[in-house]
Amino acid sequence: MLHMVLDDKKLQELYEYDESEYEDLYTAMNSENVVVAAVARIIKDLNGSTDESDQKKVYMTVFNYINENYIL
Repeated sequence: MLHMVLDDKKLQELYEYDESEYEDLYTAMNSENVVVAAVARIIKDLNGSTDESDQKKVYMTVFNYINENYIL
């Protein structure tokens, strides 16, 4: 799933990352690229869950992470 998302050429261009640098979820989660790390967190934290409360928790975690780490 991680590679399917990170392989998107538009995302790569817009957020300036090389998807080949991220061999696994752990590497992506520790990336200095906030978008790559956020995608990895979503995938890890959801872990296939379709439960709405789980999805809300993941949303808030990722939302806070992006707000704290992404400077426009």
